[in-house]
Amino acid sequence: MDHEESLELQLRTELRDLQRRQQRLIELSSDWYWELDPQHHFLLIAGPAVHEAFSDTSFIGKAFWEIRGFTALDASGWDNLKAHLDAHEPFFDLQASLTLTPTIRHYFSINGRPILNERGEYIGYCGLTKNITAATRDNQLMNLEHAVTRQLIDAADIETGFCQVLQIIGEADKWQCGAFFPADSASAFFKGPTHWQAADTTAAAIAEFTRTVNAMSSSSDSRIRQSDTPLWIADIAAVPASTGTSSAPALRTYIASPISVAGHVVGIFAFASREARPEDHQLLKTIGAVGSQVGQFLQRQQAEQTLRANEERFRSLTEFSSDWYWEQDDQWRFVDVAGKDLENNRGFVGKTHWDPSFQTHPIDMTWADHRARVMAHQSFRDFILKGEGRDGAAIYYSLSGRPFFDDSGAFKGYRGIGKDITAQRHSDERIRYLANHDALTTLPNRAMFSELLNLAISYARRYSRKFAIMFIDLDRFKLINDTLGHDAGDQLLQEIASRLTHTLRQSDVVARLGGDEFVVLVQEVDGPEQTAMIARKILSATMKPLQILGQECRVTASIGISLYPTDAQDELALMKNADMAMYQAKETGKNNFQFFSIRTQEQSLERMALEASLRRALERSEFQLHYQAKLGLRSDEITGVEALLRWQHPDLGSIAPAQFIPLAEETGLIVPIGRWVLKTACQQNMAWQSDGLPPVCMAINLSARQFSDDNLLSDIATALQESGLPGELLELELTESMVMQDHVRTIRTLTAIKQLGVRIAIDDFGVGYSSLAQIKHFPIDTLKVDRSFIRDLPENFEDSAITKAIIAMGKTLSLRVVAEGVETLEQENFLRDNACDETQGFYFSRPVTADKFAKLLHDHIASPHLKSN
Repeated sequence: MDHEESLELQLRTELRDLQRRQQRLIELSSDWYWELDPQHHFLLIAGPAVHEAFSDTSFIGKAFWEIRGFTALDASGWDNLKAHLDAHEPFFDLQASLTLTPTIRHYFSINGRPILNERGEYIGYCGLTKNITAATRDNQLMNLEHAVTRQLIDAADIETGFCQVLQIIGEADKWQCGAFFPADSASAFFKGPTHWQAADTTAAAIAEFTRTVNAMSSSSDSRIRQSDTPLWIADIAAVPASTGTSSAPALRTYIASPISVAGHVVGIFAFASREARPEDHQLLKTIGAVGSQVGQFLQRQQAEQTLRANEERFRSLTEFSSDWYWEQDDQWRFVDVAGKDLENNRGFVGKTHWDPSFQTHPIDMTWADHRARVMAHQSFRDFILKGEGRDGAAIYYSLSGRPFFDDSGAFKGYRGIGKDITAQRHSDERIRYLANHDALTTLPNRAMFSELLNLAISYARRYSRKFAIMFIDLDRFKLINDTLGHDAGDQLLQEIASRLTHTLRQSDVVARLGGDEFVVLVQEVDGPEQTAMIARKILSATMKPLQILGQECRVTASIGISLYPTDAQDELALMKNADMAMYQAKETGKNNFQFFSIRTQEQSLERMALEASLRRALERSEFQLHYQAKLGLRSDEITGVEALLRWQHPDLGSIAPAQFIPLAEETGLIVPIGRWVLKTACQQNMAWQSDGLPPVCMAINLSARQFSDDNLLSDIATALQESGLPGELLELELTESMVMQDHVRTIRTLTAIKQLGVRIAIDDFGVGYSSLAQIKHFPIDTLKVDRSFIRDLPENFEDSAITKAIIAMGKTLSLRVVAEGVETLEQENFLRDNACDETQGFYFSRPVTADKFAKLLHDHIASPHLKSN
């Protein structure tokens, strides 16, 4: 082979190698490669990013300026490019846009250079085109923000500043009209609306715009007034007519944003266009930023320091870093790193990924895994490294690369793309933190606690250790949350979380499962005695008073405890057993702790079975009403009757009310059950009258759930209407604690009940220590003395004194007084001697069925006692 043939072979080999390198670079790059023929028509378009923007077939055979929707952004249009092409000169960073649809537009940066053959003759062009749509849009919106800022800084007064800002935004983004609206007529910042409109905007459109924005924002509870973020309405025609628009609006898309000063909305600015626009998240974010700027501008009118803070904010903005290209030799040393913003990346040259002097380490895989891959000459993508910049701060990189070989197949090194992902990595770390922590208390959440618990189980199993799980539920949280509001509830939960954290050891884990439920993993406990001591510390810390919104509040906790490995040896069983023990603590009076036991499990299963049966009891007609008479002490005749709920289970027999009523209250089943009691009792009263018996007043107990139910009044009215029972023959009994919780709501509800003609009694009176001053505000008819004061009459001096005082209180307020739980002649005589009106108890009659009560009523004809009251 002569010298010329050898040289030609070498040139061909180098050319193929160059072409392979070029192809690999194209495949890894976010750019796309193109070639033109001598007449400037496209011959080739290649690269993975091509099809993201358009079909390459729409370019082939055409010049740049012949492609539909392709527009040069140079002031001279395509003339500048044509001049370069005709002169066979290279060109760089030529800006162009491609309009695909009325709402989709891409921006590109084009670089090109002429192609010459081996004789130096011009044969066409080749080049790279980069999609810079996102960067262009970011730059446009950033320029918009900067322009707004400059105008606000230079504005002589508020009105001038507002007019200039409206014009900048409206013209920059092709809106039809815009305006600033004050939040109210007494605004301290600006006198009235400030408008801007495009030249072709009609007066009718301006009027429609003003009406629509006023309708959207005038109410104090509107979305714009209540939100800290701007609102985008893509098509106002789809919004209900209450917004004030016509059936065929001239303006379609609206965007509005609040202007806040010191946390208060002082105004709203809005824009509209005649075309329907899909939501633009980038623009929406910019509008929100502009809203913040306007708020700062208003504050600057009061204090100039806001302007300096705003200037500092914009001076701190930096440009987004682009990708950079790297290449390694066959020893995996970086030999080239090229691209923009490489100040922190030049330290790569001459080093490998794993060079100790570079002080990097892998994040998503081990060094052994990565080195095994590159030693095997395999490609890799998105390999994450953590390094240290020149300022000492951590920098995160994402590297993707593939090996390249010479014609003989010998490994020559790696080529790839690198990216600084520091900001993204910090964001990912924040997201991971939020995914594993409760946002309100910053404690670990359920997911993270599950991981920690499984780790604890593995550790304890390996080293034969013990630990405890404590399931904690706050006892009075709902009352505080409902009374003082959710802000108070959130503050309480944060305080309890802090107390739990400081009460326990650093090695223990406190997590929030949701609502008012917490769970604690107590590491390495010796046994129940040590665990009980820790539980007492938690109870003590929880019940200490705390100030919330100016109110002193107290809560207690119910704690259920399960022990590893005694009670369970897996996560699910440990948590379930602790939960069951917590319910046992609730049922034994709250503010205590209970260890899991077999009896606890049995009670929990019994409770679940009872709840399941309770849900079917109403539809299976398993409930019955028994009736207990009230005896008038003046006439010794039956003057009233109380309906009492009984449950006859087909398998378990008679179930005590004390066993199922609290469960019905907790599950909410008490509302439909109570509705059935009300309807059945009213119908039974009318049935007795139809049989010729005299009318008596029917008393029915209301539960706390029923009393707070929104349908209570309609349920009462329906029961009276369907049965035909007069309202004065129905008396509803409420406990003293129920009426004392929310005085305003209680008085409103009781007044509405009284308007139906229904009587109202306070049951179990005396145990709540209500005063005469409190009771007199409620529209009640009857006081029922709690049975706890009657039990030891007349021997017990304190009970005698309290009973006399309650009777005297009732007489002072012209109320009828009924004594409950009367079981002896001595008790009845004491009450008769002290002017008590009625008694109710086993001494006169136990609760009986409707038929037996009818006979009892027949033998003790009731007096027309209602007329005497």
